[in-house]
Amino acid sequence: MFFYKLINHETIGKMGEESRDKMKKYFYLFNYPPEEHDLCTLEFKYLFHENYQQCFLTNKDIDVNTSVFIKGKIDIWAMDKDFENLKEEVQKQKHNYQEFKIIYLKNPISHPNYQETLDKCKEISWFIDGSVNMAKPLHTIALTKVNDLWVIGYYHHGVPSWKKYDDKPNTFSNSLDIRLARTLINIAGENDISKTIIDPCCGMGTVVLEGLALGYSIKGFDISRDISWKARCNLNHFGFDGMLITKDDINKHQGHYDVAIIDIPYNLYTPITYQEQCAIIQSARRLCDKLVLVSYEKMDQEIKEASFEIKKKDRTCKVRTLYLCMLLKRCMILCHTSFYISFAI
Repeated sequence: MFFYKLINHETIGKMGEESRDKMKKYFYLFNYPPEEHDLCTLEFKYLFHENYQQCFLTNKDIDVNTSVFIKGKIDIWAMDKDFENLKEEVQKQKHNYQEFKIIYLKNPISHPNYQETLDKCKEISWFIDGSVNMAKPLHTIALTKVNDLWVIGYYHHGVPSWKKYDDKPNTFSNSLDIRLARTLINIAGENDISKTIIDPCCGMGTVVLEGLALGYSIKGFDISRDISWKARCNLNHFGFDGMLITKDDINKHQGHYDVAIIDIPYNLYTPITYQEQCAIIQSARRLCDKLVLVSYEKMDQEIKEASFEIKKKDRTCKVRTLYLCMLLKRCMILCHTSFYISFAI
C-alpha cells in the first residue's frame, strides 16, 4: 500500500482566498512505501527548500520524473471553491487539445462520490476545444478537489524513467538500489545542477548514472581497476562518457567538489579494514564541504572525528544508515543544518 501526500488544509484555505494573479502554478502529489516515509520527507526538503508539507502547492517547477516519490503533477489552470467559476475561468483561457481526456485525480483528503467526479469531468470538458480520446489520449487534463477547493490543469503522470538504469551490463547484488541512488542525488544536489558531485567509491556507477541522467556535473572513481572498468562500460552502455569514471584512490585524489556521495565499502566485494573506512571519511573532508554517507554500520563518532557535523538524527532502520554531514570550519559559524536518517533497504 502506498501513502499519498497532498496539501495541508490550512494551505488550501489560504489559497482559496488568494486572487488568480497570486495563484500557485503547480500541484504535486507524492506517494511512497511506508518504510520510505522519512526518506521522502528528507528529499522533499532538499528539492523544494521548504519544510515538508502533507499537501503541496508551489510556484517551483520540477520535472515529474525527477523524484521517485512524485506520482503526478498538475500545471494549474484555475482553482476555485465554486465549480461554476472554475468552468468560466477555463472557458476564458480557450484551451485546445487534440485527443485529450479529463481524469479525476483522487486524493486522500476529499472523497467525492464516483458519479460526481464523472459528472464534473464531463461538465468541464465542454469548455476545452479539440477532440477526446479516452483510450489513448495524447494529453491528460486533471481535475481534483481538496477540501472545498476545485483544482484543474494539465496533468503529468510520473513515469519511472530511472528504471532503465537497472538494466546495466555489469552489477553486483549489493549495489545501491536505483531508487535510493536517485534520491541521494536529489538530496546532494538540491535541484541545483550547477553543483559538482563526486562519488569516490562508485562501484558499478549507479549513483553516477543517476546524477548524469538528472543533468549534474558528476564524476566517480573506484580503487579497483576491474570495478572501475565495468562502471565505465555501464556509462558507455547508456550513452554517457565512460571516462567520467576512473581508477583512483580517495586518499590520493586531488580536487574539490560541492558534495561527495559515499556508499562506504564494507568488506564484501572490496576487502577493507575499519582503519581504511575511517581514512575514507577523513579524505572526504578534503574533497567536499557536504557529505552524503551511506553505511551499514553506525559511524557517528568517526564522522565527527573527521570534522563533519551531524545535527539531527532520526533512526528508523535496521540495515543501512544515511548520514548528511557538513564540514565544520574553524573561525566560522556553521549556518547549515545537517542530519542523518536511517532506513531499511
